[in-house]
Amino acid sequence: MRVIFLLFSLALLNNCTGFSPLYQSHGILNEKLKSVAIITDKKKVSLSIKKDLLKKIPPTQKPIKHIIKIETKTETSSSVTDTNRKTSGYEVIVTFNVFLYKREAKYDRRVYSFEETEITMFELSPNQVLSTLASRNKAFEISSENISKRILNRIMLYFAKGNSANK
Repeated sequence: MRVIFLLFSLALLNNCTGFSPLYQSHGILNEKLKSVAIITDKKKVSLSIKKDLLKKIPPTQKPIKHIIKIETKTETSSSVTDTNRKTSGYEVIVTFNVFLYKREAKYDRRVYSFEETEITMFELSPNQVLSTLASRNKAFEISSENISKRILNRIMLYFAKGNSANK
């Protein structure tokens, strides 16, 4: 049994020989992320996403070479009803559009964009307004954290692809 496990493990490790991790070019990505500015619309979720992103990326240095623009649209809908037809749960649906612009002499040129949706659930506590609001705020917080991770991953992949194309 150990021999089979050992052979299976070696076969799996052998398949990973051509793998190059994204963080191998960590220095290059770090430098690219230092020259990025983030702008958003003035919505609460957008500002929270910007705040989370600014925590995750290195401090911005001049000159700014790229601009990330984030636009969000938030919807709340009931999702769970009990047998009495009373709503006991809601879902927050955040649709976000992200645009990456490259600074050029005359104008900023859009080089990358994507749109995604994040759905987060929260519970309705009957006759407990503060508990419901706390649950809703927690859902927004979780949603903005997840969105900022996804945005950062997509932007890093874009920069990594650009670096591999330049080599």
